[in-house]
Amino acid sequence: MKIQILVSLLAAVILSATAQAKDTSQSIELAVTENGFEPKSIDVKPGTDVTLKVTRKTDSTCANQVQVPSRKIKVDLPLNKTVSVALGKLEKGEIRFGCGMNMMEGGRIIVR
Repeated sequence: MKIQILVSLLAAVILSATAQAKDTSQSIELAVTENGFEPKSIDVKPGTDVTLKVTRKTDSTCANQVQVPSRKIKVDLPLNKTVSVALGKLEKGEIRFGCGMNMMEGGRIIVR
């Protein structure tokens, strides 16, 4: 009887850890509008595997690319199409993003 209880508890711990591991990814919707990147500030928890889903909704700015300098990422943004930008797992700190030419205010991901 004690072995069955121990096995049940062990199974519950393993299932809980597996469920928590699945919760460590996050997709973030990001738009490029006349006002720049929206939202400008995003909060995530450390260890989160982040993917930006970026949609350029205007042709009146220079932001036809998004870049994440600290990750050495630069991706073209076709008008009105969503582009996925995988950032990987993020550790504590701040990740900046912006247009490919650094001519307009970008945004930041705060990992805390």
